[in-house]
Amino acid sequence: MKQRLQSIFFFLSALIMGLMFFMPIASYLDEYGTYYNRLFIHEVDIVSVAQNVEVSFSSIYTLPLLILTVVVILINFYLSMSIFRAVKLQQFVKLFKLSRINIALAVVLIATIFVYYLMKTGAQIAAAPSFRWPAFGAFLPIVALILMLIASSGLKKDIAKVRSVDRIR
Repeated sequence: MKQRLQSIFFFLSALIMGLMFFMPIASYLDEYGTYYNRLFIHEVDIVSVAQNVEVSFSSIYTLPLLILTVVVILINFYLSMSIFRAVKLQQFVKLFKLSRINIALAVVLIATIFVYYLMKTGAQIAAAPSFRWPAFGAFLPIVALILMLIASSGLKKDIAKVRSVDRIR
């Protein structure tokens, strides 16, 4: 069984999601160069060149992103650690269901980032998002989602193997 490989994929997915705390999701720059702000998972960093313009974001603004990211990271760590202990079919099935829930949460996180936060933050400051270096953190959840899908499909194959072995007995 490929349990170790799947746990590595879940662990790498958790590490990639953890990188989102250090990399900005997007940078914003309007056509006049007056604003330059970055959207992080935990805050919106605003640097205003114009003295008379003020934009404020509350600390609760990015709280849903923070909560979703932390939940996905914790579930990934739990899955990577508990795959080694799974021996019975019921344990594999529970882990598979949890991995599907984690994939759904990651899809919700990606949709929240791209549909809501990038557009709403840009609309409040009248600027378009830019994904130039180092602001490509919006694509990290997509890479993590791909790793989660690979690991989840490996779990499904392991369930099929355990069921075939149980049938032989």
